Amino acid sequence: MSLNRHMHPRNPYKEKPDFKELATTFADFRSHCSLGSNGKVLVNFQKDDAVRSLTKALLKRDFELEIDLPKGCLVPRVPQRLNYILWIEDLLVMNKMNNDVLGIDVGTGASCIYALLGARQCGWRFVATDVDEVAAETAHANVWRNGLADYIRVAHVDRSTLLRDVIRQFPSTQFTFCMCNPPFFECDETERRFTPEASSGAMVNQCNDESSEIDRPPPRSATLARKNELQVEVVIAYGGEVAFIGRMIDESVLLQSHVWYVFIYTTMLGKKSSVLALRRRLERIVGVRYTSSTLSQGRTARWVLAWTFRPDIELEEVITTTLLLPCSQIQSSLSPLEWIQSHLRELSIKVNREHDDSIICEARAATWTNQRARRRAEARLIDPANKRARSCIVFCNTYFPVTSQNRFVLRFRVRYCQGDDVVVPILLQAMGACAKERPEDPIAYVANYLLKEKSRFQPHKDPTTQ
Repeated sequence: MSLNRHMHPRNPYKEKPDFKELATTFADFRSHCSLGSNGKVLVNFQKDDAVRSLTKALLKRDFELEIDLPKGCLVPRVPQRLNYILWIEDLLVMNKMNNDVLGIDVGTGASCIYALLGARQCGWRFVATDVDEVAAETAHANVWRNGLADYIRVAHVDRSTLLRDVIRQFPSTQFTFCMCNPPFFECDETERRFTPEASSGAMVNQCNDESSEIDRPPPRSATLARKNELQVEVVIAYGGEVAFIGRMIDESVLLQSHVWYVFIYTTMLGKKSSVLALRRRLERIVGVRYTSSTLSQGRTARWVLAWTFRPDIELEEVITTTLLLPCSQIQSSLSPLEWIQSHLRELSIKVNREHDDSIICEARAATWTNQRARRRAEARLIDPANKRARSCIVFCNTYFPVTSQNRFVLRFRVRYCQGDDVVVPILLQAMGACAKERPEDPIAYVANYLLKEKSRFQPHKDPTTQ
């Protein structure tokens, strides 16, 4: 199922690109297209060249960026990369730090995609690093090709270098943020999911290989990449991206005792399980605050994590999911705030603080799960006593298990409006959740619950229309 509806609200790729228009404009992309029986333009994304051609076409059309993507190097998916940039921009805007921005892109890759998008889209400056000499040279050429050398400095660094050694080269410089999209496979996982390509020596994934015994669904598009772009070559207990970002967290702690430091540390993660592992690691550090969110695009979900040691930087209110509700009038003796609070209490949702037109809420138990089982259990309670006696044990022990696994925190905002008549919630925004669940699911449930309760009221009749 496509996740585009959950994409960042400012991401233009919420709407699928018009392949027909792109094929008309870009001859190279046109060579990878065919016309279906229904008249639609079809693209075979199981071919790496088709994915590469689409990326180059989108960057040229939408951002006036021309990049070289050598065969064998990882081809970035533009909507996904832009989602990460927009999420960081939200953090900076919320903290009024969006002027004179200087970021670090750890592992920029041959495309230098994050730095190029950040410079072109937001006017940010970057120090972009990579341990692969070929990737660093290609990234440097891409920067010069687009006239952004004044904004982006590409550096080839030693394999042991992560953050500290880079920052030491810029004494007395305060970096606004750092970003990272590390390889998230472990060595043995790379061997199971990818095979070497004879022509380029790069690793290629196995599209739609249902026989592969892996814990992730088969990809729908081709990925061709160097081995160091796919797996983390560090030996730590966890392995993979958890090891890489764990080391980044350790270095961020050490950097706080120096005059050079980073305001906000961020990373993208490819595995949901990594978010929980890294959050637990951050919980053990004194003085750190963090937040995590889900980035959705196409049929793929990624996760982002941000942390800071500065007490004046806000992280909690980064909007990750927004749902608009139809605004309508109701007849009720309660104010909008009282009406909303009364129904949120039924879902065991706590109101933490109030604003003029919104409330900030927090849920610590997944009360929206097992709804079908819940309704069946409630129906049994109105059965004759003999049936109820047989079902009460199931009701208590099966449908509502109270365990540490189903307890977590979701923060969200409910925005409402009020005029002469009573008007109920018009907007729900997720503001961060732990890695246990995607915030879209509980937010959608709360929205549907409020809409169902609102439908019980008869709307006011406008006298001007009578």
